[in-house]
Amino acid sequence: MVKFVASLLTAALIGRGTAFPAVEQPSAAAASGASCCKALTDALGFKVASKCSPGYTKSIQSYWAVQETQISPTCVLLATSADDVSKALKVLVPSSCRFAVRGGGHGPIPGIANIQDGVTIDLSALREITPNQDKSLVALGPGLNWASVYSKLDSLGVSVPGGRDGPVGVGGSTTGGGFGYFATKAGFTAENVASYQVVLANGTITTASSTENRALWMSLKGGSSNFGIVTRFTIRTFPLGKIWGGDAYYSVASLDAHIKALYEFTANPNYDVDAGYFLNYAYTASSGAILTNRVAYAKPVVNPPAFRGITSVPGQMQNTTKVLSLAEFSNQALSKTPAGYQQLTWSVTFNNNVAMLKDVWTAFNASIATVRGVQNVTWSLTLEPIVPAIALQTKAKGGNVLGLDNIPSEGLILCLLSATWVSSNDSPRMNAASDLLLSGIIQLAKRRGVYHRYVDMNHAIKSQDPIEGFGSENTAFLRKTAHQYDPNGVFQTLMPGGFKL
Repeated sequence: MVKFVASLLTAALIGRGTAFPAVEQPSAAAASGASCCKALTDALGFKVASKCSPGYTKSIQSYWAVQETQISPTCVLLATSADDVSKALKVLVPSSCRFAVRGGGHGPIPGIANIQDGVTIDLSALREITPNQDKSLVALGPGLNWASVYSKLDSLGVSVPGGRDGPVGVGGSTTGGGFGYFATKAGFTAENVASYQVVLANGTITTASSTENRALWMSLKGGSSNFGIVTRFTIRTFPLGKIWGGDAYYSVASLDAHIKALYEFTANPNYDVDAGYFLNYAYTASSGAILTNRVAYAKPVVNPPAFRGITSVPGQMQNTTKVLSLAEFSNQALSKTPAGYQQLTWSVTFNNNVAMLKDVWTAFNASIATVRGVQNVTWSLTLEPIVPAIALQTKAKGGNVLGLDNIPSEGLILCLLSATWVSSNDSPRMNAASDLLLSGIIQLAKRRGVYHRYVDMNHAIKSQDPIEGFGSENTAFLRKTAHQYDPNGVFQTLMPGGFKL
């Protein structure tokens, strides 16, 4: 098997309820950006920012990935309400104007939330955080990031199962599923959404919930931007005070012990639902290769029994674990995944299996040679457990469309690549290295019979198809819903960013 791994990675690199009236069918030829922006300005005035204006520049420069900042829309709509979005679609869609939608702007794929020579609808000003009276629900705007949400909710003694990293945006991560530290305790972000405020292609502002437009509600629980533009999420909370969490760093010499600990943690039939964990193997230009265990426990208990098999691995070089708030914990990611770099991510899933875990690390270790020498490179692979307790949460919360209803008793492993670098001149090399590693790991998983179809949309690369990974039944349901709520395929054609049906 080691020879097989090596053969995959020594190849030379070469430099996607209620019926609503349809809007007018878009014409085959898209309108020019200039004419679209003029019409939009006539309707929305100063909220439409043209090139070189302060509002335009601020919006474009605020994307996390450099690739997105290098895309130039003709204008940016600085929306402040669902009504603004409704008016915009009533202008843009009948004229076949191409557009993009951005919330937090944290996507790594060029064009996922921005558009060249079109109209970008910027929702970053929609930053509502409104708990209800008993704090069981909180209304969130799509322009927020999770750090802002956690900071507000920490003071109320509640939280939501949002993203792991504070800078990640609420909008895209939630409609893409949303897998955080406490998915075992509270489920995916999407399945905790009690209702969505959605602007449909014809400009109608509607609500999707378990009792109103149920098919749309279910489809948005992982189906992304294929149905409308979400302008508010009302999410269930759960009680949360201080937590215990942080990172422990090790030499790669301890890898075998960490693989054993990861396997046993994931396969534990008595899984502690308060425990969240992942193992990371990273190479950086400055530090070389290093292993990191990141742990999070939903109570202020230092080194709880759930983590003893992990924390007992000898050879720690540094340990940052402590009792802290979730906001403080999520903001630690600012230094690990900073903005202002070229960004790349992908994901693949396989059954929890010791031999496969060893194969993955062998493959990743071999891949380091393909990126060594790239300026300021970070080349990072994360392995995260998906345990049966998550499927129980999915069932209890009314389901989702992710296709993870039946998780094997030994669990699954979500494998995530994250890469950053400085110069676009290195992008062909980095993309080739990424593709080679991804295809190699998929082949290894299939060879061992442990490959799983699920692809985490929020970390998928453009060439992947996370929606097909939801399974044929869910995919058919999503397409049926899209036809019902967007019969002319506006969000499939005029909004090219994102993963399509």
